[in-house]
Amino acid sequence: MLMFGIITSLNGMSALATYGLGAVFYLGVAIVLFLIPAALVAAELGTSCRRNGGVYVWVSEAFGPRAGFVATWLQWFQNVVFWTVVLTGAAAMFALSVRWEAGAENKLYAAAVVVGTIWLVTVLSLLGLRSSGILGTFGAIVGTIVPGLVLIAFAVAYLMRDGASNITGPSAELIPDLTDPTNITFGLSAILIFAGIEVMATRIGEMRNPARVYPLATLVSVLMIAVLLVPATLAIAVLVPSDQISITAGIVQAMNVGVDNVWHIGWLVPLMALAIYIDAIGEIAGWMAATPSAMATAAREGHLPKRFARETERNTAKPVLIGQAVIGSLISLLFIFQPSVASMFWLLSALLVQLYLIMYAMMFASALKLRKTQPQLERPFAIPGGAWGIRLTCGIGICFSVAGVIVGFFPPAGLAEATAVSHTIILVVAVLIGVLSPLAVSHLSGRRASG
Repeated sequence: MLMFGIITSLNGMSALATYGLGAVFYLGVAIVLFLIPAALVAAELGTSCRRNGGVYVWVSEAFGPRAGFVATWLQWFQNVVFWTVVLTGAAAMFALSVRWEAGAENKLYAAAVVVGTIWLVTVLSLLGLRSSGILGTFGAIVGTIVPGLVLIAFAVAYLMRDGASNITGPSAELIPDLTDPTNITFGLSAILIFAGIEVMATRIGEMRNPARVYPLATLVSVLMIAVLLVPATLAIAVLVPSDQISITAGIVQAMNVGVDNVWHIGWLVPLMALAIYIDAIGEIAGWMAATPSAMATAAREGHLPKRFARETERNTAKPVLIGQAVIGSLISLLFIFQPSVASMFWLLSALLVQLYLIMYAMMFASALKLRKTQPQLERPFAIPGGAWGIRLTCGIGICFSVAGVIVGFFPPAGLAEATAVSHTIILVVAVLIGVLSPLAVSHLSGRRASG
């Protein structure tokens, strides 16, 4: 359930729902070409390498410690950006749930929710993996599964009462127009829904019987995701016209339609919005339980100042947790400089997907190389098919990751505030900073250590 909570986010569903039936295509592509390859690779690497560190350890063994630090830095930094994205969506949904439409675009309100929650979860995460697991499990049930089922129930009841489905025109096409890159940029949100399959491998040394538990948890998580998210995304498209779906709060929009036209239980929508916010807390807590550990491992090996290597008796990397809370708070202040909450939400969403896909490409390449250079290594779980199986799986993952990074530089269609120039320039600069900054930090930390 902790893995399901980390991986699964309802936030990307609203953007995907603008495609109507096309959302099924994007979700299917993301599951087959991204989620399944990433799950297989993470299971093989995680069970064959028993020490904590996850992506940092895997990439380091394949391409050297500095490459491993770049990979784990990208994983960590996109995680900090992700907090702003998921909490912005939760804040907008709660505002709409109480019919405060202006709140969904209120920058100060969004920033206050983001900053306050980041520090709340930081304090809770200092209690260790046990508290993160409880939060993740509770949040996944009440804030992902229950709202998803409520959405589906509203849509089914709406159609049974002869309500007119809003999946019409272009949104009724199973395969969207793929010739225009700006039209498929929102499809990247499918990746945002599924990112994180490898995160719990950073704490695999603390799991009981990881060779059995980790692959099984991965398989169950993938099945749960597919069964819940496809019909829930279509439910939004059924209830709300595609040109009116809010990319930050489409879930609550759909629930409001259900309350107005099916079951007149207005109290349910704020309750579901609060549940989604609780899920955001649990999801962030799951990330905080994992990525700081990888950064602490990198610090112990000289890529960060030594003070970031310290972990408490609860295996919590306190200096990293505090530092990333400060950075996350500063990122939230960028709302002040964006024309709208929606534009900020999408810009950060595109950035975190690009940073994460670069990391995933490195992870896929590492699995491919390690199978070749360490054939004698005991692998409790190995990708089926031998050499061809690993080549096919990693090849698909690398190609999909590279394509996703390229497409992400195009501004999305239908978001007026996103101009080609501002969107592309900001993302190019941000991605370059994200990739080059760990190299500079590692170099400087290494010089201090040698001095």
